[in-house]
Amino acid sequence: MRSRPARAMLLLALVALPTAAGAKRPLPPTGELLLDMAEPVIETKIGDVKLRLRVALDQKRLIELNPDAVERLKADPPSRRFRFENGLDAYVGREPLPSIEATAPIKLNGRKMLVTLSSHGRPCCAGVDGEIGIGLLPYATIRFVRAGQAPADRSADFLIDDNDVHGPQASVPVGRRSINILFSLERPESFASSSAGAILAREYGGKLTDGGRMVAAFGIERPISMLRFRQPAPVAGFVYKNLPVRTADFAGREEFPSDPDDPDDIVVKRRVKQQDAWPVVMIGRDRTDRCSEALYDTIAKRLTLRCSGILD
Repeated sequence: MRSRPARAMLLLALVALPTAAGAKRPLPPTGELLLDMAEPVIETKIGDVKLRLRVALDQKRLIELNPDAVERLKADPPSRRFRFENGLDAYVGREPLPSIEATAPIKLNGRKMLVTLSSHGRPCCAGVDGEIGIGLLPYATIRFVRAGQAPADRSADFLIDDNDVHGPQASVPVGRRSINILFSLERPESFASSSAGAILAREYGGKLTDGGRMVAAFGIERPISMLRFRQPAPVAGFVYKNLPVRTADFAGREEFPSDPDDPDDIVVKRRVKQQDAWPVVMIGRDRTDRCSEALYDTIAKRLTLRCSGILD
């Protein structure tokens, strides 16, 4: 045990040391990045490899690369200063995808940064080398504008939780519950996870019909059913009469209401390992194409949509 004088000297030494608060902090986001909503692409370099990256509202704080872009980086002499290693599996519904990851230097908005590169062995992004999440860009505002779009008649603000697990999502109320919302400027069709579909069905009188399949991330097909509402369902300001539901994905313990038209109908459920609930609706281009502008405030973490046909 130290004596009082020794402890006093130790305290003085600690005070004299530079603290984390006094250390050099990264610069805050500055300026504005203006993008074409129909093709929100930036160009940058890692090492000597030029990359075209789509800026995505639904991507995590990383750069997701197509496999061919990864191979170009591996063959690039300056890029050999970092290497790809095995990362955590990603899940598209119940389908696991192994990943590789690397930490690489990159220059964005005139500043040098270290970013996470990720790839999952399958093409992620048609027409570009990869995607970059809005939370990774060091701009104070990121503005997506659609040329030639009719002026918006409504606007809505969403507080964004940009977490490492699911990416930049908003929480919106549904009755006494809430669901998560992701917005996409690339995916053609809106859809709901099983748990989100069940919550919406209970609130707005929904019935599952018409089984089929849809193409999800990385070109993986997932089973769906169409959720048909007895009354129009407002979701993040957009109205849905029908909504595809990936019924096998992220159900948790949320269950769909029994069909009042078939009260004696017996539903046989497969015994599969319980998957955690993730009640999320992806708002796709079937709705976001109505928007003339999307403005993301990086500091406030607020997304503002200005659209036609969006509710108050």
